[in-house]
This record gives sequence, structure tokens and C-alpha cells, in this order.
Amino acid sequence: MKPFKNLFAAFLLVIFAFTFTSKAFAADKTVKVENNYAIKSEDKKSNPKMVNETVTVKKNPQKVVVYDLGALDTITALGKEKNVVAIPKSQHGLNMLNKDMKKIYSAKKYQNAGSLFEPDFETIAKLQPDLIVISGRSATSKNIEELKKAAPKAAIVYGSASMDANLITGVKEKAITFGKIFGKEKKAKAYNKELDQSLKKLKTKVNHLKNPSALFVIANSGELLSQSPKGRFGWIFKELGFKAVNEGDKVSTHGSPVSYEYISEKNPQYLFVLDRGATIGQDASADKILQNDVIKDTNAIKNNHVLQVNGKNWYLNTGGIRTTKAMIKEVQSFIDKK
Repeated sequence: MKPFKNLFAAFLLVIFAFTFTSKAFAADKTVKVENNYAIKSEDKKSNPKMVNETVTVKKNPQKVVVYDLGALDTITALGKEKNVVAIPKSQHGLNMLNKDMKKIYSAKKYQNAGSLFEPDFETIAKLQPDLIVISGRSATSKNIEELKKAAPKAAIVYGSASMDANLITGVKEKAITFGKIFGKEKKAKAYNKELDQSLKKLKTKVNHLKNPSALFVIANSGELLSQSPKGRFGWIFKELGFKAVNEGDKVSTHGSPVSYEYISEKNPQYLFVLDRGATIGQDASADKILQNDVIKDTNAIKNNHVLQVNGKNWYLNTGGIRTTKAMIKEVQSFIDKK
């Protein structure tokens, strides 16, 4: 009887060891990702639903669909473009990418996953991806529900960085997240270190300007939209030390409409301008706006302290580790010339 008990005990030990090893092996093959974002309502009137969840993602997924262009930039920077199988190419999607990114993703092997706002669910169903990276533009309740139906085994991860003054922190966090997913955490940390160094250098330069006042506006088909210092472009105030002349502005999707008289009254020393029309392939209007007589005597215009930023980096591909570094470099070059 005793030999039988010993044999049974040994059998249980083997089963326990196998179970423990299997779980450890499975854990080693997956990554836990925190998903924290807002799902927009279909009518765009109801309050967004907040999502706070932990998603299990297969490590180094081989079939990835990406709807967030900033996330696509980071994934590409990590050298994992070969893992991407589809991106949004509809509605001139490729033209929204930077030149080097467009060169890569124009290849036919990268299928059309729909547009930035509307996924192609049939394509998703055919591809059966391991991972789907969504953005703030595509994060609607309907889209997420349909994506889950089309690819029930796919992990859905929110790829957009913080669309507020905490953008830089959000960019670095997303870089680490994708670094963990693709087994490139060391490379992600190296990129973050470079970003910090570039930011520190620029902040030192801005500090020498002694608390310069600034305003960030979007030019949209002839309309001027003031951007809140707490919004997506607010990092130039929070991180660099520019003093916002519109400190009380509330955050809104595209900004608050303002007049030429408003800019003249605020009289910023520096003016940052993003031409949304030109960025999305419509009529450019920034140059015409900046030539208006009402604002010609403001400090920014008079002293040529106006920077028309690269819209693809600052508006369409926001949140990527390389595009963010390019944004910092753009401001650095602008300040260095003054």
C-alpha cells in the first residue's frame, strides 16, 4: 500500500509541477495592458463612457491592425512594422502619414482597414488579427462592438497618448506599453531617454526667453480657433515654460473661435499656428490669416515670432515617439533662429 501512496504522491507532484509550469509559460507569452479611455456615444451628445480595464495581449503579436497613427509611428520606431497587417487607407489615409511612413505602408501587403473613423469590419473578419489598436477617433461603442464580433480572439488596445497637456508623459507611457507587447522595452526606454534629453535642452532655451507669452491657434478654412493650454497642444506651456495668454480657455474638440481683435488684444510674444485645412488636404488659410492688418502690429507678427507647425506631426500623427521628437525639434529650430 505504501508504494502505491508514494507513487500517487509523485503523480500529484508531477501534475502540480506541470500545471504551474504551463501557467508560468502562458504568462510569459502574454502581456497585461491597462486600457483607460473614453468611448464616444454615437449621437456625440451623450457623455462619453469611461473604460478602465486590463487586457491580456499575446506577446509579439504577428497580425496587428492599427487605427492610431501615433501608435503606428511608435510600433514602426520599435522595428515592428512587419507585424502590422492593415492600417486605415480609406479617405486619403496614406496621405495623412509622414513621408517615411507613407513609403513603408503604401505597400500592397498592408491591407486597407477602413478609415480613421470607420473600420472595415469585413477586412478585420478576414484577417483575424491578434491585436487591434484603436484611437480616440475610432473609439465609439458601435465600432468596438463590431470589432469584437469581427475578430473575437483579438485583443483591443487603446493606442492614443493623452490628448491634453500631459501629452509627453502619455507618449512615453505608450512607448513602454508597445515595447512590452513587442518585446522591445529596452528600445522604447532608449527612445524615451532621447525624448527627455531633447525636451530638457529646449526647456533651457525657452527659460532664457524669460517667461515668454504665447498663443496656439488652429487656422481652419479661414476661421481662427484658440487652443486651451490644458488641451492637446498644452505641452508647450506645461513642459517648456511658455506663458499662455488664454489661461482661462476651456478644452474643446477643435478649439474656441476667436477674432483678429482677440489676438491683437492678447498680443502674444509668440504665436503657434496649425493649418488644419492644409493638413487634411483642404484649402490652406494660415498665410492669409497672418497677413491680416488687425494683427500685423502684435509682438509675434512684428518680430517674426510665428511658427506654422507641421500639421501631420502635431495633428494627425500625434502621440508617436518619433513624431513627438520631431515636434520638439521643430520648436527648437524655431527658437534657435530667434
